[in-house]
Amino acid sequence: MLQCKDLVLTFGGITALDHISFTVADNEICGLIGPNGAGKTSLFNCVTRVYRPTQGSITFDGTDLLSLRRHQIVRRGVARTFQNLALFPSLTVMENAMVGAHSRSTPHLLTSAVGWPAGRTAKRRLESEASYLMAVLDLTDVAFRPAKGLPFGTLKRVELARALMSRPTLLLLDEPAGGLTHSEVKDLGSLIVSLKNEFHFSALLVEHHMGLVMGISDHVVAMDFGRTIADGAPADVQRSPEVVASYLGRSA
Repeated sequence: MLQCKDLVLTFGGITALDHISFTVADNEICGLIGPNGAGKTSLFNCVTRVYRPTQGSITFDGTDLLSLRRHQIVRRGVARTFQNLALFPSLTVMENAMVGAHSRSTPHLLTSAVGWPAGRTAKRRLESEASYLMAVLDLTDVAFRPAKGLPFGTLKRVELARALMSRPTLLLLDEPAGGLTHSEVKDLGSLIVSLKNEFHFSALLVEHHMGLVMGISDHVVAMDFGRTIADGAPADVQRSPEVVASYLGRSA
């Protein structure tokens, strides 16, 4: 589904990604772990074309992502959530979710403004899809409330709803458990797995919560200083001496 090969990303004299290579299979959750500054978010930004790598290739479902413009990435089936929330505070939860469908089925401005049947039909279809996601993500009670002022855990689910509205085949999750309580993290893990099974997408999960990553990932890639230091089954990566040293220090 996703293949990153020999990726290098430099900023002046700083190397953020140092010959990174890995794959994400169809209908798989791939965990991406590493200390702060390891290059995980930089990798996300390369896949979504926020950054252009200095070297290497990124192929998604047979398409060279580096040949696409930034706005074309989501149309190819790649969506993401953000480590720092990127919602519209004044829009309702439902409206924030519906923004995620802009790349595939938003009616033209004139069609919407005039109120032609095609525009009304498209709007009803989007509202129906968004309402279903509100129910799946337990957001129905706040669907028509502005995003501003809602609990952090709720806003994380709103971001997830917005990403799912684009109907992704690859979902990039950037620290979805950040700021959540232990019980919320446990529920989030079950939710991600159930969503993957229902909507049939692959996922690349960046997360520091090791219980979550190891509990739901099919395979794990560990990074440090922009390099891959382990790639394999969760249990094998957990036992890797380099991973242990990277997180805990050799003496520990």
